[in-house]
Amino acid sequence: MEKRLIINADDYGLSRGITDGILLTHQKGILTSTSLMVNQPATDYAISRAEEVPELGIGIHLNLTQGMPVLPKDQVRTLVDADGYFYSTQEIEAEFRAQIRLMKSYGLMPTHADSHHRIHMYPSAARAFHNAIVSEGIRRARAPRKQYWPANGRWGGPHIGPLYRRLAAKSYLEFLQSVVFRDLQLPDAGVTFHPSYSGKLAALPTAWQSTLEHLPGGSYEMWCHPGFLENGFSGTDSIADQREVEIGILTDKNLRELARRREIQLISFRQL
Repeated sequence: MEKRLIINADDYGLSRGITDGILLTHQKGILTSTSLMVNQPATDYAISRAEEVPELGIGIHLNLTQGMPVLPKDQVRTLVDADGYFYSTQEIEAEFRAQIRLMKSYGLMPTHADSHHRIHMYPSAARAFHNAIVSEGIRRARAPRKQYWPANGRWGGPHIGPLYRRLAAKSYLEFLQSVVFRDLQLPDAGVTFHPSYSGKLAALPTAWQSTLEHLPGGSYEMWCHPGFLENGFSGTDSIADQREVEIGILTDKNLRELARRREIQLISFRQL
């Protein structure tokens, strides 16, 4: 079976530094896809630069957890606080559709859909996500299922917590993959790293190399968050350091050569 891998950067448009980092890792590295946030300070900047990268797949990164909604706050009362900002996690379909339509209004049809902080995997959001993207003509999306390689037989796969939680999370995401999202075109799984790498920024290059070395046949997505530091934004960004490390990883010629040697086809969601 062929090995096909989408390498997707989340948060396109969240800041100018992040947008520039994503564009660089596509132009100089192995990034094949990204996901646009339509309600962020650098959205217009990201849109203006999209024409520079015609081969970059651009999906939509639906967002219910950061900033303000596209719809007026009186139409999404359960989504926002008294000041009109999103609660940390809440509701859904009308706002999802409005964000998709806003992206379309810029002349960009999303190649796929995913979400900020994986909010579309939450029980209260999964069906709304499905209905919204299908209604707007999007048939490709991020896979709920997560896997890592090399696998070591750990029950519950890549999920964290005690065994019962890992098994519950794995079962729930399998249900989303095979039932709720069954009519969508999904990768076989999203690729994550072994829990032993969690929180170890210095080990991130090794985690990428090991994953590509052991990737089996099938179609997969690896998500990432490259970006440059930016005054006024990065100070409150919990993964600012990781973003710069990922730029280095994704533009490393040795990683591209490893993908070639392992016969991994680097694709976007267009080719899924």
